[in-house]
Amino acid sequence: MSCFRAPLVLAPAFAIGAVLAACGAATPVPTPTPTPLPTALLQQRYSAAAAAYDTGEVPIATAESEFCDPAAATADLGRCASALSGDRQATVVFDDAIRGLRFPSEARGAANQLLDDDARLEMLLQQAATAPSLTAVTSLTPQIFDVLSTTARDADALRALLGLPSTTALPKPTVIPAAARPERGQPAIATVGARRT
Repeated sequence: MSCFRAPLVLAPAFAIGAVLAACGAATPVPTPTPTPLPTALLQQRYSAAAAAYDTGEVPIATAESEFCDPAAATADLGRCASALSGDRQATVVFDDAIRGLRFPSEARGAANQLLDDDARLEMLLQQAATAPSLTAVTSLTPQIFDVLSTTARDADALRALLGLPSTTALPKPTVIPAAARPERGQPAIATVGARRT
């Protein structure tokens, strides 16, 4: 008996669909652009994503400094790779949060620029995390620092458009050779400051 019901149920649906198709527009209807979030909510959500990123970066940066310097007593390719992978993942999570925000038209370009430069950073961090040696990681470090500086400027440009204060200024990162460090455990890479908040 159920075999006879299916066609009866489908027949009216098919007929309605055929009528709608015949009466519908000849061209597809464009999807409306999502309405940007109110400024206060956008500021709050951007700030939350940035704060989560910066908080997560503290232990990652410490691990990178401790394990990625080939001359350090604590040098360890596996732990360095893990820290670099964590850095990349933190960037991906931040970028996903940014992609989920609806920016006003005047801020979309800055948001896209930040995401584009972060994609370059993610690629470099992936290369460093899969590098065959700490020397190979060290060879990528200047490029990573350059892109980090670029993303910090991108974040400042976006924050300005959102009515948020600038990020904490980043000092120029420098590698401190192991022989020049007065005590064991001093970071191999001297970097301080937030990138997003």
